[in-house]
Amino acid sequence: MEYRREDLPQYGVMLVPPSSSEYAALLADIQTRLANPIPGAPPKLFAFEDPGAPTMILCNRSQTAIASISWTWKLEPESGRPTGWSVSTANVPSLLAPFGLDERMRKLYGYWHVILPGSKRFIRGSRMFGDNTDVRPPQPDELWKGGVTGAAGSTHRRPGSLKCVTLALDGVFYLDGGFAGPDTLHTFDRVAADVDRHLQVAKIARDGLKTGLSPAAIFAQIGAVSGQASQTGMMRHHGATDDQVICLLASWTETPLPNFHKL
Repeated sequence: MEYRREDLPQYGVMLVPPSSSEYAALLADIQTRLANPIPGAPPKLFAFEDPGAPTMILCNRSQTAIASISWTWKLEPESGRPTGWSVSTANVPSLLAPFGLDERMRKLYGYWHVILPGSKRFIRGSRMFGDNTDVRPPQPDELWKGGVTGAAGSTHRRPGSLKCVTLALDGVFYLDGGFAGPDTLHTFDRVAADVDRHLQVAKIARDGLKTGLSPAAIFAQIGAVSGQASQTGMMRHHGATDDQVICLLASWTETPLPNFHKL
């Protein structure tokens, strides 16, 4: 089977396929660290991923931490039609859109949810494995204290015998807001739009507080303008009063954000 890669070497993001002489040593280091997590590492959810899914190793050889990655697998079977799927790790909240994250959580995300310069990850199907302990241990305020990180991965039925497997990096968001890649998945615009919607919600809540609008009126404006009714409803479901939710939403106006730009 032939392995092909469409990575971003001009931006310092490289893919190492199983056919590379580097692959075995890089994979062994990742597997050793996964099998022996350091104290203070977040617990992981069990990953429902096909052990036979295609794999490659991603290396961040840039000078900037990576906040999220989007990739596409392209599978060409020996017979039949080509197939594939795409994955994006750009979610909210994240360090790209840290709405609702306090300073402690931003510190934790800044170690456990990014790929530091010099670090590497094992990509298998829809999942990415590894952490930054291959470049430095976490600082005391980066040690995880409760909660679970990660999520169960989705599975994809793989064709029988494959002639060629290609992993294409569609987009890389750096921690400073820089973005590289062809972006056929429109990740840049999606993240920017998510941030804009959150800022709209924050402004409505802040202005509503200043003018003395009722919580019901503020929530109605939020739902009409940004479609955030489900998110505010979730906050209320978890025990927050309407006034508390509105104050929290208003505080989003002070959220530190990166400078989004395409490289």
